[in-house]
Amino acid sequence: MFSALLLFLGVTLVLGSPQVRSQDEQLLSTSSRAFECLEDGIYEDPEQCDKYWVCEQGFATPRLCEDGLVFDILKGTAGHNDPCDSPYVVDCGNKLKLQEPQYVSDYCPRKNGVFEDPDPTVCTRYYTCINGVHLATDCNPGLHFDVENGLCNYPKIVGRSGCVEKTSTCIKNGAFCCTGEKVFTEQGLSIPHPSYPDLEDCQKFYVCLNGLVPQESSCSLGQVYNEKTTVCDFPERVPECKDFYKNNKLFDVVYDDADGDGLRDFGDRRDFSQTSIN
Repeated sequence: MFSALLLFLGVTLVLGSPQVRSQDEQLLSTSSRAFECLEDGIYEDPEQCDKYWVCEQGFATPRLCEDGLVFDILKGTAGHNDPCDSPYVVDCGNKLKLQEPQYVSDYCPRKNGVFEDPDPTVCTRYYTCINGVHLATDCNPGLHFDVENGLCNYPKIVGRSGCVEKTSTCIKNGAFCCTGEKVFTEQGLSIPHPSYPDLEDCQKFYVCLNGLVPQESSCSLGQVYNEKTTVCDFPERVPECKDFYKNNKLFDVVYDDADGDGLRDFGDRRDFSQTSIN
């Protein structure tokens, strides 16, 4: 299928490659052959799948889709502001030509699209790229990612070879993964269930059961996860989380500068673990 050839197998990242030309530069270099406007409207390019033409008052203006997307004539004629879509849903026929890829990263060989894992032995994970930012997703157990259709399917149907079952497991669409890597204390003792902070929520943290199975956990209300001690602690003892509860009305007394000395009063420490927030 066209999409797999162009999006996955046709992109080779080479160290030291020259800088990719901008879309404007690519348009100038590929617009030497005039496009004849029979009437005003939007038209597909006869050779390049991610290029289209806008005809106004008999004058043709070339346009390029965002890197990784291709022109959809149905969306164009329907009046969509963005007439481009995924190659998985657009049939470009024999028009295999595309703009030069932007080479955003190993996970996003183009700025937009759905791509297989850069490690060919990893068949159970794929990456959705939007403007160069990737999101990892694992297929349901027993399925492999199909580069031909951009979906997960049974291994016999997908037909990928060289797949190796990895010990890494993820949750929250790849937001956190357990790698199985051994973790030790400062005394050299092995930690059977290592824990890690949630970088977006100081109260929450992740535990890798037996180093492999991820589990989301949370500290009691009023406490935050202390990465140094790997246990829940009071916010004032974790510098990066000291103001985590500052805007919570239940903790006004904790953050109240009653003495006027610029210091927070932590003396009236209460147990909020069983308190509900209205």
